[in-house]
Amino acid sequence: MKKFLILLVTVSILCFAGSVWSAEFDNLGTSGAQFLKLDVDARVVGLGGANVAVTRGAMALYYNPAGIANMDKRNLAFSYTDWIADIRYNYLAYETPISGFGNVGVHIAILTMDDMEMTTTLQPEGTGETFGANSWVVGISNAYQLTNRFSFGVTAKYVRETISQLSSSAIAFDFGTLYYTGYKNLRIAMSTRNFGTDAKFGGTELETTYDPDNNPNTAPVQIRLNTQSYPLPLSFRLGVAYDFEFNEQSKLMAALDGYNTRDRGQQASLGLEYTWRNRLAIRTGYKMRADEEDLALGGGYDFEIPGFGTIGINYAWANLGRLENAHRFSLVLNF
Repeated sequence: MKKFLILLVTVSILCFAGSVWSAEFDNLGTSGAQFLKLDVDARVVGLGGANVAVTRGAMALYYNPAGIANMDKRNLAFSYTDWIADIRYNYLAYETPISGFGNVGVHIAILTMDDMEMTTTLQPEGTGETFGANSWVVGISNAYQLTNRFSFGVTAKYVRETISQLSSSAIAFDFGTLYYTGYKNLRIAMSTRNFGTDAKFGGTELETTYDPDNNPNTAPVQIRLNTQSYPLPLSFRLGVAYDFEFNEQSKLMAALDGYNTRDRGQQASLGLEYTWRNRLAIRTGYKMRADEEDLALGGGYDFEIPGFGTIGINYAWANLGRLENAHRFSLVLNF
């Protein structure tokens, strides 16, 4: 019965990923805070975005909080993404086991960009002034290993976006599970991300004047422009991962994720990671039905520091088609 259940779930995911190719229409442009859909972990990028059954430790706080449940050491993670159009995305996270409280973690991700020149309809070449824009999210997570095979985690987070003098904010939650099936090292995981309130831009720049009859003898009236609220990019992800062990020194991990986002519909990610001596890793992955991304490559190496722990350094490159290629770097410390 157990093997049948495992097979059924695996086939369901494969069918879900296969249906990705047939979908033709999405609700594009109906969600805001798009930066929440960007990957922060170079390892995940190298795996084509497959993450829900793969990530562990502080990196998992961003993807699936259940990934910290059975960590017995403290974990610190940092990543830097050189995104398109001079956009940068940085991530910092920390998790630790706490007796009686499972595992607890905090994370922050910040997207920044260079200042832009301000233009108006009367001055389309620029006013001589500049404005900035940024987005960030901060979250706190708690996860428990409920049985020796099943883990559950939840994250509460605050999301904020700013452009010039306008800003919006929202509260959201992430939920995740991780289940080791008992069949060798096959694991199945699920996550729901960005379940929360709608956001709406507001600020002093919405206050202006309006002259309804364009009469020089009539004083303009003070008005305040209204903005439309928007939902966060709610997503559901289901994935599996399995390790093919060749010998004591090398193994090949295969991971497959199927996922659905509120404004994008069904997509899938497939990743492979070859590891030698639990130190050197080489990765490749592929995203199905992404706007521009498809093939990804990456690698990493874990250094052992006597008396401290390990430091893992990872790099990934992703093909963005007509856009510039993106480079990600991440650093993970276990101590």
